[in-house]
Amino acid sequence: MKQQATNRVPEWLSPFERRFVDAGFKVADADSIKKWFQLLLERKMETSAEIEEWLEDYSELLSIIGEEGNRRYIAMTCDTRDSGKREAYLFFVRKIQPAVTELSNNLDRKFHAATAGKELSAEGYERVRRIISTSIELFAEENIPLETKLAEMSHKYQGITGAWMVEFEGKKQTMPQMGRYLLNPERELRESAWRKMAARRLEDADALDALFDEMLETRKTYAQNLGLNDYREYCFRSKLRDYTPDDCLEFHDAIESAAVPLMKKISQKRRELMKLDALKPWDTQVDPLGRQPLEPFTDVSKLQDGVEEIFYRIEARLGERFASIREFMDLDSREGKAPGGYQATYEEKRVPFIFANSAGVHSDVITLLHEGGHAFHTLQSRRQPLMWYRHATMEFAEVASMTQELFANPHLEVFYHDSENASRARLEQLERVVEIFPWVATVDAFQHWLYTHPGHSPEERADKWVEIFERFAAPVDWSGTEPEIKKFLWHRQLHIFEVPFYYIEYAIAQLGALQFYRLYRDNPQKAVDNYLKALSLGGSRCPADLFSAGGIKFDFSRTMLETLMDMVEEEMGNL
Repeated sequence: MKQQATNRVPEWLSPFERRFVDAGFKVADADSIKKWFQLLLERKMETSAEIEEWLEDYSELLSIIGEEGNRRYIAMTCDTRDSGKREAYLFFVRKIQPAVTELSNNLDRKFHAATAGKELSAEGYERVRRIISTSIELFAEENIPLETKLAEMSHKYQGITGAWMVEFEGKKQTMPQMGRYLLNPERELRESAWRKMAARRLEDADALDALFDEMLETRKTYAQNLGLNDYREYCFRSKLRDYTPDDCLEFHDAIESAAVPLMKKISQKRRELMKLDALKPWDTQVDPLGRQPLEPFTDVSKLQDGVEEIFYRIEARLGERFASIREFMDLDSREGKAPGGYQATYEEKRVPFIFANSAGVHSDVITLLHEGGHAFHTLQSRRQPLMWYRHATMEFAEVASMTQELFANPHLEVFYHDSENASRARLEQLERVVEIFPWVATVDAFQHWLYTHPGHSPEERADKWVEIFERFAAPVDWSGTEPEIKKFLWHRQLHIFEVPFYYIEYAIAQLGALQFYRLYRDNPQKAVDNYLKALSLGGSRCPADLFSAGGIKFDFSRTMLETLMDMVEEEMGNL
C-alpha cells in the first residue's frame, strides 16, 4: 500500500491511502457497502498479478468495515449506559455484519475458484488460502442470524456485569475498585468486601445462567447447521488449530503435575507467613507479611508515564511506540463501563486502542504492560498488505502481550522506589505466572465438558465446575461461605460467555513468553530483536512458525512446562 508523506506522525503511525474504495466513503448501513463487494465480484482474476491486487482491495474493504465495527464496539464498552452508543453498535451487529458475512462468502468463493490463484507463491499466500478455505467450509446462510443473536447475547452479558456496583464504606464502587480492599491487611475488612462483592454477583446468577443456557443452545444449532459434531469442533476448526482436543486434555494433566504443585507451595508459604490455620478466599491476594497494598500510581496519567518509562528501559523502540499511542486509551474504572481489559485495532488506520479498568493497584500495571504488548503487535505488523495477515492466532498473539509482563519485571522500580517493594512486585508477578496455568486448565477443561455434554442441567453444570475447580485449585477453605459463590465463580470469566475455547492459548502463550524471558535474562537485545521480528510477521504464518521466527519453541509438553516452572521457582527463590 502506498503511504502519504507526513511529518506530523511517526513512521509506525503514518496513514495509508485508500486505493480501491473512495476516500470519502463511510459505512452507513448494509446497502452502502454492497457496491464495493459487487465491484470485486465482477472483476477479472485471470493472472496472479490481478489476484494479488484483488486480495489487497478486498482487504482494504474489510478493514474499512472492520474499523467501523470496532469503533462502535469501543464506544459502547466505554459507556454501556449510553443508549445511542449501544444502539449504534447493535445496528452494526444486526444489520451490517450479517450483510458482510454473506457478501464476503461470495468473494471467498470467487478467490477459491480462481485457477490463477494456485500460481501464487506458497510462502506469501498459503496462509490466506487456508483462512479463506476454512471460512467457506464454515459458512452456512442459516447461521447468519445466529451470529447476530450471539453478538446481542454477548452485549447483554456486558450490560449485566458492567452494572455490578457495591455500596461499601459509604460510596458506590465498581468491582475493580472493590478489588483494592482484598489487598488490605485488615482481615475483617477484606472479608466484608469479599462477601459484598460475592453477594452482588449472586444477584445476577440466575440471569447469567439463563443467558448461558440460551448461548449453549444457539451454538449447538450453529454447529448442527454445519454438519459438525458439536460447537467445540467448530471452534477448533475456525481457530485454525493444528492441535486437537486430546492435546489440550494432555496439557491439563501436565499442568496438574508440573504447575499445581508449585502453586500449592506458594499457597502453603503464604499460609505460614500469615500464621493462619487455613487460607480463606479473602486471604489469597493480600501481602502475606501484612504490609500495606502496593500503590504504584494515583491516576491513570501516572500509570501511563510509568509504563512508558519501563518500555523505554526495555528498549527505546518500545518506549517510542507506546508514547505515540497514549491518546488511544481509556484506562480508568467507572460506573457503566464494561468490565475487563482489551486491545482493539482501528483496522483501516492500523493503530491500536487500549481499554482497561484501572483502580490504582499493581495488577493495573501488569494489565497495561500486557495490552501494550498487543499494541506493539498491531504496530509491528501494520505493513502486512493483507488484513488477514495483520492478526495472528491467539497462541502467538498472547505471546506478544505476556512477554512484556516478563520483560518489565526487572524494571518495576519505576513504580516502586524502594528495593523492598520492587522485589515484592516482582515476586507477585512470578506467582501470577504460576497461577495462570491452573486457572487456564480449569476454564478450558470446563469448556470441553460444557460442549461435549449437551442437555446438561444448570445444577449438573455447577457441580462439574466445582469438581474441575477443586482439581486445579490452591488449598483454600471455603467453609462458612455460601456454596453458590463457588458454584458460580465461572460467571466472572467473560471468555466462557463471549469467546468459547479462547483460553488455552493463554497457557500456551505463557510458555512462549517464559522462553523469551529466559533469553532476555542472558541477552536482552537479542530477545527484543527476536520478539519484534516475530511480531512483524503478524498472522502470515502458523503459530509454530511464528514461535520459531522468535527463536522459541511451540511446545506445550510436560517437559517444557516442568523446565520453565523450575526457572520460575529459582527466580522466586532469589527474591
